[in-house]
Amino acid sequence: MHYYFQYKRYFFKNKIKAIGHKFHPEYNRMDVFHEDGSITSIPKWDQCHLYLGTDWVLHTKKQMEKESGQQITLNVGN
Repeated sequence: MHYYFQYKRYFFKNKIKAIGHKFHPEYNRMDVFHEDGSITSIPKWDQCHLYLGTDWVLHTKKQMEKESGQQITLNVGN
């Protein structure tokens, strides 16, 4: 399962199809992992803004269910 990792640097928006991401504070770099096993590294991450949608929430929910072996319920709304 994948989600869209969207980020903006200055006026430029980028959208990447991802299966995971990880921030490396010591290098100020974000690594985005792809379904084919490749990685996109985004340098100078402190100059970017991240946008994650509901597809990321559902991806995370499925990962949690897979790891715990239990059904996870999301509380939405108020």
